[in-house]
Amino acid sequence: MSRQRAQRRAQRLALQQQEARAAREAKEARARQRRAQRRVRAGTGRGRGRVGWAGMRRSRRQRAGIAAVAVGGVGLLWVLAALRVLDLGLAIAFTVLFLVALPAFVVLALGRRY
Repeated sequence: MSRQRAQRRAQRLALQQQEARAAREAKEARARQRRAQRRVRAGTGRGRGRVGWAGMRRSRRQRAGIAAVAVGGVGLLWVLAALRVLDLGLAIAFTVLFLVALPAFVVLALGRRY
């Protein structure tokens, strides 16, 4: 009787191990398939796409440089206006022109970076 019980137990354990191995292999196959699909999807979405705010396409250092140029340029204009080198209306006009022209200059000088 104990030999039969041992045989049944061995068969049961072998079946459990086989099922566990099949489940593990199926899980690994699904993971491989997900990774492959991600790779395929990542390659097809290139182009302009929806990135969000245009500044987020640039590195942190580039954004800091752009902000420093903007603050420095506007600051210089207003320092000149405070020293009475520029008229107040002219300083306002140059500030608006500078802030409108800066994005175009950034795109021309640094590229679009899509």
